[in-house]
Amino acid sequence: MLHIVSINTGHAELFARIGQGDAVIFIGDAVLALHKNATHNESLLQCCQDRQCYILAPDMQLRGLTAVEVLAKLTLLDYPEFVQLTIEYDVIKTWS
Repeated sequence: MLHIVSINTGHAELFARIGQGDAVIFIGDAVLALHKNATHNESLLQCCQDRQCYILAPDMQLRGLTAVEVLAKLTLLDYPEFVQLTIEYDVIKTWS
C-alpha cells in the first residue's frame, strides 16, 4: 500500500496504522516534520526503518529545506517519480 502524508503532526499514531513493507510519501507541510531538528524526528526515523519513505523534493524546497537538513532514511522524489509510485501501487491511502 502507498500512503501519502500531508499532515505535520500525529505521525506516531499514523505509523501505527501503516504496515511494514508499505511505502510512505511525505508531501506539503508534512515535510517540515522530517527536519533533523524537528520534534519527534527520532520516532519518524525508526518508523522509516522497515518502510520505504519518500519526500517530495519540490515541497521540501518550497519550505526552505535541503536534502542535508532532512532525515537520512528518506528518498527524494520529483513529480514524475511521485506519479510513477502511484501507478505501481494498487491501493493508495491519503492522510491529510
